[in-house]
Amino acid sequence: MNIDRYLNMLLEGQKTEVLGVALNLKIFKSLEEENHTFNSLAVKLELNPHNTKVLLDALVLLDLLYKQGEFYKNEALTKEFFIEETKGYCGDVFLHRKEMLNHGKKMLDTLVKEGCGALKDSKHPKKWAGAAKRFLRQEQENLISKVALDTVTRLKEFSSAKKMLDLGCSSGIVGLEIIKSHLSLQGVLYDYKEVTDVVDEHIKEYGLQNRVTTLSGDIQNDDIGSGYDLIWCSNIFYFFKDKKEVIEKIYKALNTNGVLVSVHVEIDETDKTNLDEYFYFLFLNMQERGVLKPFELSDIFEETGFRSINSYTSVEMPMTKSQIHIAKK
Repeated sequence: MNIDRYLNMLLEGQKTEVLGVALNLKIFKSLEEENHTFNSLAVKLELNPHNTKVLLDALVLLDLLYKQGEFYKNEALTKEFFIEETKGYCGDVFLHRKEMLNHGKKMLDTLVKEGCGALKDSKHPKKWAGAAKRFLRQEQENLISKVALDTVTRLKEFSSAKKMLDLGCSSGIVGLEIIKSHLSLQGVLYDYKEVTDVVDEHIKEYGLQNRVTTLSGDIQNDDIGSGYDLIWCSNIFYFFKDKKEVIEKIYKALNTNGVLVSVHVEIDETDKTNLDEYFYFLFLNMQERGVLKPFELSDIFEETGFRSINSYTSVEMPMTKSQIHIAKK
């Protein structure tokens, strides 16, 4: 018996910092543009040669680089996700999540001693809008949309759907990808006004102005529209004081035989297989947000009147497992 497990936890922060530094210095981009030894890369980026080698060797150990003779090369995963200005780039997602978790770590001691206090207000439309331009767009485009499309296109009701709502759409990319895949589907993308101003630009990029509109407001308090055959919502229920009220609003907004697809993290704090989920939501939980328990949403869906609820766990969403509920009116 020893405490190595807990001492080893200290090393995770160093690994995170190594990747963060590499992204900020655009190490991977430089290695993709031309062949580099540690010394030539240090000269190009004006870095300390010895510590450049230490950093590059650390990235090799993390399976982000490999060595070919004296040259350092990007691994396939690095090429796909961590080279800036490429289609699949998710470096900003990593840096944003890192910053968010670091902020939580700094606040942890205060939250334990004093509670959430002034932190209770979760409505930061301008921050959400800024994230929708970069971090959340990258995440939705490269990590979430594939899961969403796979989930939605398997529904037997999807081919006949005429109108969908992406509720709490953030960048709007998930809704846009779904609508793009269905040539006759009309769509509404809903979020705060500051966010939908960003989404309007994304709609133009997709060339879907004739089929997609935005609706702005506060989901808990404002109208979300009606006449939907499909509603997609992901990671929004944590922020509502009255989840049942919002779910009843969603139910009323759906047409008969309409389908709600809900994707959220549900945590059983007594189940050690939920370790990653528990610690990822630690800061949110300490702010007294509505971290979801297993069956919490499905029970409310049933109480609200949904006639059919199919639930399963997806391991394809970023960071943590998610529970997908497909509820039919």
